Amino acid sequence: MKSTGTISSLLSSFNNSITSTNSINIENINITTNNTIIPVNNENITQLDNYSLSLINKDREKYGLKPVALSDLSSAQQHADSMLSNSYFSHWDLYGMKPYMRYTLLGGKGYVQENIAVEKSSLCSNISCVGNINVTKAIANMEYSMMYNDSICCNNGHRDNILNPNHNYVNIGVAFNSSTVYFVEDFTNNYINWSNGSPAYLNTNGVYLFGNLTDGLLINSIYISYDKLVNYTSSTVPSGPYSFGTTVAGIVPKSNYYYPNLTTIVANYYYTKNNTFKINFVLNSLIKKYGQGVYTVITSVQNKSTGSTFIASDYSIFINSTYQSYIPRNV
Repeated sequence: MKSTGTISSLLSSFNNSITSTNSINIENINITTNNTIIPVNNENITQLDNYSLSLINKDREKYGLKPVALSDLSSAQQHADSMLSNSYFSHWDLYGMKPYMRYTLLGGKGYVQENIAVEKSSLCSNISCVGNINVTKAIANMEYSMMYNDSICCNNGHRDNILNPNHNYVNIGVAFNSSTVYFVEDFTNNYINWSNGSPAYLNTNGVYLFGNLTDGLLINSIYISYDKLVNYTSSTVPSGPYSFGTTVAGIVPKSNYYYPNLTTIVANYYYTKNNTFKINFVLNSLIKKYGQGVYTVITSVQNKSTGSTFIASDYSIFINSTYQSYIPRNV
């Protein structure tokens, strides 16, 4: 960010980083692996999560990456359960929410990127059918396909997500019946120790971002994206990749900074020292302009040693028709 100048290069980098992975639909795939298969009648969620984590970290280890730790957040499981219960397959849910919105509602404070996959038994012609399926083998199939058969369907979006060096956690969702297995991986970046109950939104008092970054990181930029929520049915829910909504604003510490082609919001205060930050800004003008919808605060950080930037947090704020924040009932 430069005084009396644009930050178009940062915005370009930001926009290139937020397109997420495609989804992958796997049917009738037979892959020979050396993984131990847990009998179906002994499976439980803890076993499946740990098994899935072991596959993910084996893939990361092959490429010299640090393992990710298992998060106890429930966003992946919630979405897997929703897709199975309502017979659909999408990054969106039936209330129009994308992964980062569900992540915020369920307590997430970092940055999330989602992979989803589904496998059906050979007796299935659609999502709702009868058959028999081995859940652990299905997970192995889906992880393998996301890593090694991902270019044709998804431009290696799943693979890139699994091998993202900035991810340090993942929460996993597995939902299944006798014929279908849904598999969700919510990879996250968790590099901020948040304080004072933040991130938080207090209506007219605005957004509060208080915390400490992992050593070696600095706040780089803060953007706001905007989404309208649209209800869907199982047959109308979107397919394919997702991204943040329309980028509508950037936050600056002083009035002689600005963002080209965006609303520039000057923070009430923007304090950063070493790895500590305290930032507050209001969204009143933005909400007046765009109205009801979801405003997501996206915080990018920079590695002081390498100069590289990545997203460290996404925080979604739900605004109703009277311009007040609310918590949706459906998650």
